[in-house]
Formats: sequence, C-alpha cells, structure tokens
Amino acid sequence: MTTDLTVGKPWKVLLKYILPLLGSALFQQLYTLADTVIAGKMSGSETALTAIGASASIVNILMAVALGANAGCAVLCARYFGAKDNAKVKSAVYTALIAFAALSAVLLGAGLASCRPLLAVMGTPAAALEESVTYLNIYYLGVPFLVLYNLGTGIFSALGDSRTPFLFLVASSVANVVLDYFMVQPWGVAGVAWATFIAQGAACALTLVLVLRRVVLLRSEEKPRAFSWGLLKLVLLLALPVMLQNSFISVGNLFVQVRINALAAVQGVGITNGFTAGFRLIVFYTTCMSSCATGLTNYVSQNYGAHKLHRIRNGFRSGLVITSAIALLFTALTEGLAEPLVGIFMEEGASSAFAVETGALFVRIVAPFYIIVNLKTDADAVVRGCGGNVGFMISTFSDLILRVAFVFVLTIPFGFAGVGWAWAAGWVLGTAVALAFYFTIPVFRKKNVRHYAEILGG
Repeated sequence: MTTDLTVGKPWKVLLKYILPLLGSALFQQLYTLADTVIAGKMSGSETALTAIGASASIVNILMAVALGANAGCAVLCARYFGAKDNAKVKSAVYTALIAFAALSAVLLGAGLASCRPLLAVMGTPAAALEESVTYLNIYYLGVPFLVLYNLGTGIFSALGDSRTPFLFLVASSVANVVLDYFMVQPWGVAGVAWATFIAQGAACALTLVLVLRRVVLLRSEEKPRAFSWGLLKLVLLLALPVMLQNSFISVGNLFVQVRINALAAVQGVGITNGFTAGFRLIVFYTTCMSSCATGLTNYVSQNYGAHKLHRIRNGFRSGLVITSAIALLFTALTEGLAEPLVGIFMEEGASSAFAVETGALFVRIVAPFYIIVNLKTDADAVVRGCGGNVGFMISTFSDLILRVAFVFVLTIPFGFAGVGWAWAAGWVLGTAVALAFYFTIPVFRKKNVRHYAEILGG
C-alpha cells in the first residue's frame, strides 16, 4: 500500500499517517525501556543500569546513523514519489541500500576496535566497566541490522505506508521483551544485548524483503539504475544533517555523561542509575515526537515535490495541534507519576531510593518544557521537508551546545538539579532558532505560493 499525501484535508491525512508512526515509536521505546527495566530488576547486578547508561551515548551515535539513513532516503523518495517519478524512487532505494550496507560494516569494525578505550576515557565506573564493554560489543554486531531496518522503514514511510513498519515493530518489540526475560537471568546484561540482536535481525530481514517487493511493483517507463553517484550525493545531503544532528546530540551527551560520572564519584552510583532511568523517560517522549515529525517531514516533502505549497503551512498547523495534544498528555503523566515511573527500573533498597529521588527530580524539571520542544521539532520538520538542511542543523546544534555548556555551569550551584535546568534552557533557545528559520522558508513567499497555485489551478 502506498499513500498520496498531496490530496485530502491536511489534518485527516496527517492524523491517519502519523498515528502508526507514533505507534511504532511507542513500541520501539517500550522494548528499549523493557531492556533497562529487566536488566535493572532481574540481572542480579547492582551495576546493570550504570553499565547500560554508560553505553547509551555511544549506542545513540549508532542510532544517529540509522536515523540519518531513514530520513535521507525517505525525504528523497517521498519527493520523487510525490512528483510521480518512480524510476528515480527505485534508483534512490537501490543506491541507499548499497551505500548504507557498506557504511554499517565499517562502523561495526571501528566500534569493536574502540569500545573499551572509549568507555574508559568517559570515566565509566570501574565496577560497571566489564558489563558495559560486553553490552556494547554485542550491540556493535547488530549495527548492520539497525541501519538497514531503519532504511527500510524510511522507504515504506516515503511511499505513504506507515502501517507495515508499525506491524513489524510490534512483532519485533514483543519478541525482544520475551527474549529479554528468558536470557537475562543466565547471561545478565549480555543476555539483554543478545535479545536485541536477535529481534532486530529478524525485523531487518523481513523489512528488506517486503520493501524491495513493494519498490519493484512501482511502474516506471524509464529503467532504474542499480547505483547512482548523483542520487547518493542527494541522499547524503539529506541524511547528513540528521546524522550530524543526532551524532552531535550523542557526542554532547557523552560530555554530559562525563559530568554525571563525576557527580557519581562523589555522591554514589545512585546518581548514574537515577539519571539513566530519568533520561530513558525523556528519550521516550522525544523519540515519539521525532516520529511524528518524520511523518510531517514526509508530508511536506511530497507536497513540496508536487509544488502544492499552500498545503505545507496547513499541514504544519494541523500537525502542531496533533503533537501538542500528545505533548500535554506526556507532561501530565511524567509530572504526576515521576517517582513510580523511575522506580520501575530499580530494585528496592536504600541505594535505589536515592536513585529514584534523583531520576524523578530530573524528569519533573524537564517535563513542563515538552510543549516547547514539540514546537521546535515540528518547525524543524517543515524546514527539512522544504530542503532547509542548514537551518535544521543550526537550530539543533544551538540547542545542544547551550545544553551541554549549561550542564557544566548549572551543576556547580544547583548540583544534579542543574542537569534538568540545562535541558530546559537548551530547548527554549533551540526553539527560538527553529522558528526563525521556519518563518523565513523561501517557498512560503507569496509570489511562489501564488505562482504554483495558478499553474496547478490552470
């Protein structure tokens, strides 16, 4: 099934298209949370959360590559699909699959070689170092699955099908949680990592088989190319901003983790355990919002390719209403249930009580700002869909640079609470920059909108 996002009422089209993407993100984050919860409660190790948390920033860099592959191929394919140029859709898909398969192999080798030295440089607590190395090395083995699976889901989304990847993710998530449960007790943190490896590998294989069958069925008069350097350049131009954005965020989080580890050296591992749990909850929300933004970007890209510029602003307003409702719901839940939600990750005990208190403090400071970062995410989505990669990168980097700087500054007078206030300040300032770029998008100039409206109307 493919969907033309250039026709129909924007709010109905977006709601129908975004909900499966949101469902996919929810399930993806639920099984990520399940990894952490099962490791924290059932591994028999007091340092399991610290081990996973120490690896998280590095894992997120790998995820950044996967999300970049997803976004770059999705935006380009959506643009060609909206323009009814199926030959280029096929060529872009084949080119992206070859290029990112090669890149993932390089990342696998580099990761295995650098794993232990990097974790040591970050100041990972000695008690958790071996578990962190084991967890991360297994994760590196699954990098090809991670990258190609996300590439495949991006292609489905570009063709207007958000339902199929949602069903795959549900099956993968359920399998991952079941495997976690049976593998964590005999193998600890390593069992959690192997469970993810197996579930992701199966999901990747199924996704690639079906997406290639779907692409082959697209009718095209011209013969598609198996590999095109020109299209690879375009894919990379669209993918790199997302890769750099998420990589930069992850590198920034590495510095934040260094500061957290320093606080933990003074106050105990409850700081790292609490931050890991709280950060997982924050990422749960931001990932869900990013999935909605991906849907908005694909909607914008199809309409941009079809020159239906008047539908882009209407889509932004409709998308903002939908995502703001979700943001307010998340705020209410995380503010009202901060301690119970953080406590899900912990075993009972005095050290866990301190960790719960720490994580809940972080979540309660950040949650009221969900509605603000939601505005930023949607504005960035429209800018990116209209080809404004530079503006998208600048708004993201300004947010992150300020957030990391504030972590080191604000934790001096406020202690761990300064981490939460640093997040809030970075989001507010990043949103201001994102809106500045949104309101200066060239295609929104009246003469452009009027010109294409006259052409399409005539």
